[in-house]
This record gives sequence, C-alpha cells and structure tokens, in this order.
Amino acid sequence: MVKTYLKTMRRMFRRHLTRLVSVALMVLVSIGFAAGIGMATDKLNYALDDVYHTRNVSDLIVKSVRPSGFTEDEIAKLQERYQTNVVFGTSLEFENRAISSAQTVELPLVGSVEVQTDTAFEGMGDGVVKAYFFEGEPETRTQNLFHIIDERREETEDIPVYAERSTYQLPEYALGTRFHATVTTTYRTAAGERAQTSEYTFYVAGILENPLHLAVRDDVSLQFEDGDDPAELESIFYLFDSELSPAPNGNDAYITFSDRSRFVMSGAYKTYAEAEAESVKTLLEEAETLTLSENFTFSSFHEYGVKVEGIGYVIMVVFLLVTLLVVLSTMTRLLDEERAQIACLTTLGYSPLMILSKYLLFALTATVIGGVGAYFAAMGLAYVVYINFNWNYSLPPYPAEISVVFFLIVSAAILLATLAATLIAGLHMTKKAPAELLRPKSPKPGKKVILEHIPLLWNRLSFKYKSTLRNVLRFKTRFTMTVVAVMASTALVLAGLAVLDCCLFQDVGTAAMIGVAVIVLLFAAMLNAVVIYTLTNINISERERELATLMVLGYYDGEVTGYIFREVYITSAIGIAFGLPFGCLLCLFIFRVMGFGSIPGIGWYAWIAAPLLSLFFTFLVTIMLRRKITRIRMNESLKAIE
Repeated sequence: MVKTYLKTMRRMFRRHLTRLVSVALMVLVSIGFAAGIGMATDKLNYALDDVYHTRNVSDLIVKSVRPSGFTEDEIAKLQERYQTNVVFGTSLEFENRAISSAQTVELPLVGSVEVQTDTAFEGMGDGVVKAYFFEGEPETRTQNLFHIIDERREETEDIPVYAERSTYQLPEYALGTRFHATVTTTYRTAAGERAQTSEYTFYVAGILENPLHLAVRDDVSLQFEDGDDPAELESIFYLFDSELSPAPNGNDAYITFSDRSRFVMSGAYKTYAEAEAESVKTLLEEAETLTLSENFTFSSFHEYGVKVEGIGYVIMVVFLLVTLLVVLSTMTRLLDEERAQIACLTTLGYSPLMILSKYLLFALTATVIGGVGAYFAAMGLAYVVYINFNWNYSLPPYPAEISVVFFLIVSAAILLATLAATLIAGLHMTKKAPAELLRPKSPKPGKKVILEHIPLLWNRLSFKYKSTLRNVLRFKTRFTMTVVAVMASTALVLAGLAVLDCCLFQDVGTAAMIGVAVIVLLFAAMLNAVVIYTLTNINISERERELATLMVLGYYDGEVTGYIFREVYITSAIGIAFGLPFGCLLCLFIFRVMGFGSIPGIGWYAWIAAPLLSLFFTFLVTIMLRRKITRIRMNESLKAIE
C-alpha cells in the first residue's frame, strides 16, 4: 500500500508541475517583496546605528545664545554633569552673496559697546556658509570623528582650513584653493564709532567628512531661511587651533550619553534624549539644546526609513491577500481534479489525513521552494534599497548583521494560510462517499446571465460573444477570484506609478524614494503577470474537454484560443476597471504614510499606464499559453472523466 501511495504522489507532482511552479512563483514574489522591505528597513537602522557608535556621534549639542559663548560657570556645570562626555567648540553661519555686497550681522550689546561685522569672501560661491572652530587637530577629536579624505599642509602664512567633502549640494574644493576675506568690525559707543578692517587669506589644507553632515543633498542651515523653509548650506569649513574663533570659550557643547545601548533614533532613545535635553535647559537658562532629531542627516535618514517601511506594510497586505487567493484557487482546482484518486485511496482504506498528506506536502513543497527563492530575492531587494539611499547619504558598507525575523514571520504566515486552505478544501472532499467522487462532477446548470435581460444589448451580440459572456458570468466563483486578483494587481501597479510620479515629477521625496517606487512598481508588475498566468492556466486546465470538443468539430486554432482568451481579456478588463478606484484607496493610505502626495496630484500618465500595463501582461500570458491550448490531445481529453 505504501508503494502504491508513493507512486500516486510522484504522479501527482509530475502531472501538476506547472501548478507547483506557479504557486512557488506567487510565494516568491509576495514574500520576496514583503521580507525585502522589512530587511531593508533593518539594514538602514543598522547602518545609522553603526555610524552613531563608530563615529561617536554626539547625542546633544548645546548652543549658547550669547555671541561671546559660554561663561566659565556654564562650562563648569556641564562638566560636572557630563564629565569627560562633553567637549566644546564654536560654530557660526553667514551668508556670502558676493564680494561687492557684504553681509551685515547685528549683534546685541556687549557691555556698552554695539558691534557690527561686515564680511566679504572672494573665491567662494553665494549662499550660506557654516564654519566650525575646534581646538587641536582633526585627528584628535573624541566626538563626531572625522573621516579625513585628503590633506596637505603648506609652509605659508595663509590660514589652513578643512572643507567638507563635495556632494550634490556642496562644491568640490581642491587642496590649495585660496579664499580672500575682508572683515570690517564697527564698534559703536556713546563716545562715537570706530571701525577696524582685517584681511585674511585662507587655503584648503584638507578634505574631510563629518558624521553630522552625511546627507549629500538638502542639508540645511540652522540660522537662515529661504522663504519659509530653512536655507540650504552652500559650503562647510573647519578651522583648528584658530585665533579667529568668535567665542573663546566656545558656543557649542557636544555631549554623548554614558549609556549608548539604545538603538539610535528608536522610540526609547528619543524619549531619553528629550529628557536629557530638558535637564540641560534647566541647568543652563541661556542655551538651546538640540538632539539628533534636529540634525538633518539623522532625522531625514530615519524619516525616509520609516516611510519605506510604511509603504512596505501597506503594499505587503495586498501582496499577501492576492497570493492567498490564487493559492486557494490553485489547490482547490487540484483537489477537484484528483477526485478519482481520492475515491480510490478511500476505498483502499486510507484515512482522510493520510490521503490529504500528499496534497499538504504539495502545498508545503511549493511554499518552501518559493520561500527559499524569496529569501534571496529579499536580500537582493534589501541591498538595492540600501544602495539607493547612497544617492542621498554617505553610508557605511552594507551591514553584515543578519536580519531574518521579518522573513520568518511573513513566511510562516503564508505557509500556515496555504496549508490551512488546502486542509479545509481537502476535508470537504474526503467527507464525500467514494461513489460520489468517482462519478463525473455535475455540470453547473445553465441559466440566463444578467446581460440576457437587456435585449437591446444582448440581441446585437454575435454568437461567439454571447457564448463568451455566458461562460464569464456563469462561473461566479472563478469570475470573482480572477477579478479580485487582477483588481489588486492593477491597484499595486497604480500605487507604484503614483509614488514614482510624486517623487520624480512633483519634486517631493528623494532619489532614494524614487528607487523604492521603481522597486514597488517592478514587484507589482511581476505579481500582476504571475496572477494572470496562474488563473488563466487553471481556466485552460479546467476546460480541456470543452476545448477538445471544439477541435473535433473543426474549429481552427485561432478560433479555439480566441474562445478562451476573449474570456481572459473581458475578465481582466473588469478587474482593471475595479482596480483603478481600489488603487486610489491604496494610494491614499500610502500618501498618508509618506506624508506627501495627493490623488489630484497624480500625473495623467499613471492613470493610462496602469491599465495598459495590466492589459500588456494579459496579452503576454495569452501568447505564452496559446501553445498549451493548441497542443491539447483530443482523444485523451474527451475520454477523461471530469
């Protein structure tokens, strides 16, 4: 008996190999996308945490509100609280318009003297410039460790400065580049006004990278605005052991927490950082405290990571639902075709669980094969998403940490749902008597479809279209499953196009988000193609006897294939029509998660491209499956019991 059972199992796998591959592909696409987005989010978090620890990034930056910087008392208070975890420096920002147009900065009274400074730089572009002043050399930093890309000191009286590395936003400065500055300081007192002019020449002695400025686009000023938005920085320079520092004691205090075990930018970390910031405000009355949430690099990177994760969660639900729907349809049809086998095994004394075990093994095998492929697809997707973020940030190498939790959760959910669907359908089949299973399944009784009640329309149709519409509308379960699957697939394609449109043509989001949108679109298109292929393949398998009858009656190949494919196109068109409004709903969820975008803002091309892509995949599927129809063996099909 065991030998016979194993033989039937081998035959089942060989006979339904196409279905096995279809289910595996569905699982691969769905789990691959869902797990890939989850892995990508984890990798981005690992990268941010890696920068935070390896570069010893400051958790807080305390900025003095006085032009002269911190007082000795304020420095003592900070050192008493944070000991060696606090270091001091100076930073300032100024707008450089042109050498002929100096920027005036009004400073409050220092004692009884009002000071006004006019600064003009030659050899530097227009825009907001940020300058940092530190004691010691670049290599001696203990916080916000620099990555020195290149340096060359010169034997000259010119003042050495280091420039931030070039990005899409910051210009490239070659070593040895000179800047000439004219600084005019005007002192106003009750006795009169006195002006002092100094001239300086700076040269670029090195190029470095600051972990506080890892963004390669859109890094913003803390002081200047461009309209209602923060102005972007044009250049960033660093001076070490310089007498030009405007605040002898420093106007910035950099603080690192003694406990750095929390995942940076996590909820627990933010709560702790905000509490420490409040403590510093209590300690120093005249100071502002910035956390990493106010740093553009860390805040924007974390924000975009959250948006990627949010898009993934929203679309993941649709992917999984479509997969389960198609898998259920596939396994139900497989069990229906195996009615005679189930009846024979029941007659031979096999228990229902023993009979169903081979079908459960079939579903398990397909899911495992798809899951293994999905793991590698997910790793590739996570890597692509990570690389896309390099368009906007200087990231460390791809993190080596293994991230499989999300993959295991999604895979387990798909596996359990697939096995449950197979078990439910199988138990319903094994409860029937063997005699009932051995008899051909009663054909669905014929009755008028809804369109037949509209004579004005129905009477104008030719016979072949009447036949097609009857077949489409008569099998309600098959019709509903196909429409729902195509509807969801079309909605996913529309969502991918909508996100791409927002990022690319509406100038919102970043290059990284554009890459994610392209990935969503590609996976949605793949799912669309696999769904249409699987459901059409099932439809053909169900109706081999019917198609063989048409061939015997003398129908040409084109007429026989058209008999099936007309139904496919009509059903797909209905699914696409429902997919557009469902896609609007899906886009609303995604836009809410991203924080930008709107339905009216979606470009007109997306509304046309989404249905055209779905129809294109339907057309490709019909070409691929045409051969299966024309190669149907008429004698075997007509002799088969259905």
